[in-house]
Amino acid sequence: MGLTSNVNNDLNKSIEDKKKTDFGKQQDEFNLDLERQQERKRKEKKSRMVLGIWGEPKTGKTGIALDFPDRQIYVLDWDSGVESTWIECYDATDRIVVYDPIVVDKDNKIDIKKSELNSHNFVRHVRGKIEEGEKPIFVLDGVDTWYDKCIYKVNPNPTEVTKMMPYQYGSRNKTFYFLLEAIFNLRCDVIYITHETEKYVDNVPVGVQPAWRDWGGKLEQEIYCEKKRVKRDIVFNAQLIGSRTNGNLVGKTWTIREGQPPNIIWNGIPELQEGKV
Repeated sequence: MGLTSNVNNDLNKSIEDKKKTDFGKQQDEFNLDLERQQERKRKEKKSRMVLGIWGEPKTGKTGIALDFPDRQIYVLDWDSGVESTWIECYDATDRIVVYDPIVVDKDNKIDIKKSELNSHNFVRHVRGKIEEGEKPIFVLDGVDTWYDKCIYKVNPNPTEVTKMMPYQYGSRNKTFYFLLEAIFNLRCDVIYITHETEKYVDNVPVGVQPAWRDWGGKLEQEIYCEKKRVKRDIVFNAQLIGSRTNGNLVGKTWTIREGQPPNIIWNGIPELQEGKV
C-alpha cells in the first residue's frame, strides 16, 4: 500500500511539473536580478533625490544645488552661469566639477551636434565615476536653455526663419528628452534647474510655471525660489512645493539668503543637505 502510494505521488508530481511553464534562461536571470535589486533597495533604505529647482533668474537656485558641503558634485552647465558661483562662493573647489558643453563655430553659431555629444560624454564620465564607487550629485543647470538650443537640430541657422511642419519638431524633442533621461538613469542623486515661465489659460496669463516642459512628473522633490524686498533687505526664499519622500514638509518656506551688503548671510536649506526633503 505504501509503495503504491509513493508511486502515485511521484507520478502526480511528474504530471504537475510538466504543466509548469519553462520561461527559459533569460527569465531565470531576470528573476535573480530582480531579487538582487529588491534586496539592495531594502538594505539601502534611502530614497533617491530627483530634485527640480525653478524660479526667476538669480534667486539662489544654483546656490541651493551646490550647497552640499560633503558631496562630490558634477554640473552640466547649459546656462553657462555656474562657474562664477563655483569660483566666488565655493573657492573653485575640486569637489565640484563644472562643465560647459557648448561649442560655438567661427560664425558664432552653436554646433548642436558637438554640444550634444559633449553633454553625453560628460554624463558617461560621471557614470564611470559612480561605477568606481563615488556617490555624487549630478546637476543639469539650464533645462530651458537646453530645450531652446535643441531647435538647432531642426534649424541649424539661427539667423534664418524657416517654416516647419509639426513632425519636424520630433528631432528637437527626442534630443531634449534623451539627455534628461540619460541623467535620470544615473544611479545617483540628480538635480534639474530651470527658470520660470508664464502659465496661460485660454491665452490669458494666470501665473508662472517651471520651464522644463513635461518633466515635472519625473521629479521626486520640487523647490520654487523667489526674492522679495523686505524694507531695505532683499530676501531670498525657497519653498518645497512637492515631495514624494517627505510629504509632511511640503509647503515649508526657508529664507535661504538675507541681510544687507556686505553683511550677507547664506542660510541654505539644512533639511536638503541632510537628505530629509
